[in-house]
Formats: sequence, C-alpha cells, structure tokens
Amino acid sequence: MEQNDQLPFKTFQLLQIQCQLSKKFLSGNIQLKQKYIGKDFEITSLSLQINGNDPDTHFIIELQNDTENKFLYYGDLIAIKHFKTQLYINVNHDQRSDHQKEADVCLMEQPEYFVIQPPEQDNTLLLKYLNKTITHPFRLLSSDNRKYLISQLQKNDNTFQIKSKQKFNANNETEGVWNFVYINSTNNILKMFNRVYNLPIYVESGRKVIIRNLWTGFTLHSHNNITQLRKAQEVTCFSHPRDDNDYWSIVKQQSRNTSKYINCDDQIFLQHLKTALYLNGSDQESYSKLGQLVFCSDEPQLFYTQSFDDFILEMNKPFTIKFNNYFLAQSSSAAESKIGIQQEYLKLFMDYRKK
Repeated sequence: MEQNDQLPFKTFQLLQIQCQLSKKFLSGNIQLKQKYIGKDFEITSLSLQINGNDPDTHFIIELQNDTENKFLYYGDLIAIKHFKTQLYINVNHDQRSDHQKEADVCLMEQPEYFVIQPPEQDNTLLLKYLNKTITHPFRLLSSDNRKYLISQLQKNDNTFQIKSKQKFNANNETEGVWNFVYINSTNNILKMFNRVYNLPIYVESGRKVIIRNLWTGFTLHSHNNITQLRKAQEVTCFSHPRDDNDYWSIVKQQSRNTSKYINCDDQIFLQHLKTALYLNGSDQESYSKLGQLVFCSDEPQLFYTQSFDDFILEMNKPFTIKFNNYFLAQSSSAAESKIGIQQEYLKLFMDYRKK
C-alpha cells in the first residue's frame, strides 16, 4: 500500500519510523559494555538504517493511560516502544543511571511521552491539523524537556546520529520530520488490536479531568505557592510526572440545555481539586508581561468552552477556554515560582476563527 493511500495509523500496531530526510528507518540497538571488572552493563542507543526488514526497526505506539487500540491524531501524547527489547525511546537525561547518560537518545524501561506535532513550524497552520489522524509526516516533541527527536548527519563518516534538539534550523524544513510505515505483522497478539473501537467519551459536568495543551503536552496545574503579583494561588503548566495538582473539576453553569454533558459555548467554572480553589482570570498583566494573569481563588469565575468540530466536548479532543475576548494559553515564559520546568499560564487575546 502506498503512503498516500495509507489508512490512519493506530496504537499497538507494528510500525517503522522513517526519517523524512534520509528515508532510512529508526533502529534500536543494545550493546554490552564493561564498566568495571567482572560487571557488564547494557548500553542502548538508536540509529538509522536502510534495511527495513530488520526487527530492530520495529516499534509500537502507546497512548498515555490508555490500553485500548485507537487511531493516532496530531496532538496525541505517546510513548514509543521498541518491540524487540520492549524498551521505550527516551531523551530525558534526568531519568537515567550513570552508565546511560553518555547517549543523547536511548532506550529505557520507563516510558517518556512525546507530542505528535505537525511538520510545519508556522503556528498559523496548526488549525488544519486539529482532529486529523496521522497519515502524513510529523515531528516528535518530548513533553518532559521540550526537545525534538531528530537525526543529524555526521560529516566525518557520513552517517546519521539520533539526537534531541530544542530549536530547528529555520532553513531546514525536513529536520526532525518523520513518517510512520506500516508493517504487515504475523504476530498473533498484535492481530488482536487490528480492530479499533473509537467510541467517543463525552465530558460530563462535575467530572474529574486533566486539561493539557494539545501541542506541548503540558497540563493546567496549580499548587500552594502564592504569586507575588496578586498574593493569590499560582496557576502554571506542568509536564511530567503527573501529580494531584493536575486534577480539576469542570462544572457547567447557566446552560441553555439540561444535558449532563458540557456543550460548546456552555459557561463553566474549573475547581482545582487538591486545594478546592477556582480558576480565575484578571485584567492584571502577567509575570512575563506576555498576557494577563491567571490564578486561583475561593471565588468561582465563569468561562466559556468552544470545541472545533463537535457540539459536545469529548475526551482527548481539542477545545478552547475563553473569557470575554481572551483565551487560556500557555506562555513561553517560566512560571513566577521558577519550580522545575513549569511555565506560565495566562489569558491571551486572539481569535482563532480569523486564522
């Protein structure tokens, strides 16, 4: 089957990951390396190779906290498992033991999650990828350290090295761009996942939810830290690992319909479950001065929800949270508290319908 005729790719399906630039396949490798006398360590690495029949080039995609087989969409948060070793692609150096740190990208037992991003870097083009299944090229962004998985040509021996990189070369449109390639597997276990059950899960009022940014994987997060700007509980966005400060209750108010589900344009409030305070927006400038301050207080504030395709909000489908003419958005700036890699959440003026 040609790539242009390819059905949407899905989880638990045996796949190859092909570099758009070189047309070679991502490959996982394990080597024994002696560090101390009488004690060997397994060193894992990734490379590119041209032989598509090699089992080292076979991978499986898993969605976070999901064991059912589903089609893959742009914006999905995925772990990439090497099928032969059952280890996961990892670019997070903080999770590694000392003998693993020499490799920029390696395979590990603990999964690291990547956001499937569109290949274009122009933010004005992102809307066309909303609710779109993966059949074409993409980029992979680590939600842990915001680095992209790339292949880099080594000039000394003309080979490609697998690395992670925070920013792309503006003149290289294929840097960090990958394709999935389908493998016709005879594995009986994998055949169990050939059928996809993509039944929608609608968001009910009062439901406990995690709200994450579609393109970065960062979640809406709050904690007991007090902002100096307003002397109120700070709201940030956070990557991994998930914790109790990521959970919110979404409750609709003053709706035109009596359905238990959250509908497009319903008024809602968001309550932070760990501290029982409510999400609020203000007219005050944020810490970064890139937008307006978002915080938590004991007074609920009403927001509007807006979905893109469906009338009812659906789990794992994109939507916006709007207050007057402002949208809830992730800032490019670090949070005021400077805790880890947490970033600022703010109210940002924009109208996505004009893009």
